[in-house]
Amino acid sequence: MITQDQLTGMAGCAAHTDQGQRLGQVEYVLVDDTTGRPEWARIIDRASGLGGVFVPLRKAEWKDGCLVVPYPVTLIEQAPCAALDCGSVLSVSEEEQLYGHYGVRAARDEVNAEGAAGWAVMDRAQVMREGTTGQEHAVSRLRPVQPGR
Repeated sequence: MITQDQLTGMAGCAAHTDQGQRLGQVEYVLVDDTTGRPEWARIIDRASGLGGVFVPLRKAEWKDGCLVVPYPVTLIEQAPCAALDCGSVLSVSEEEQLYGHYGVRAARDEVNAEGAAGWAVMDRAQVMREGTTGQEHAVSRLRPVQPGR
């Protein structure tokens, strides 16, 4: 997993698969505003026409100044939101689609599994967990962080 300390070196850094295939550059990172964890990196590659894809950071590593993700290029290229200009934010429903695509457990499930506190005590969690507002497609718990800032 990428740490807060490693975010400072990610501005424009190269991104690769763990098989050594180049993906592009990190455009920005989305950090969970309830846990403070870096969750997603948006990767772009203008040379190949990759307009921007989101890749989860939980299983990613920082090696020799590069972001290394454990997903094959084909899976990354087929990710939901690949063609969207998500405006630097993912809604809860978009994030859930991405979690499913990559086979990553949702943050709320991981938080519930970690400590005894559970998701319900976290900021803004009740609305997102229950979806009572009917607006969960427009709600986000992520904030963009420009690496290096």
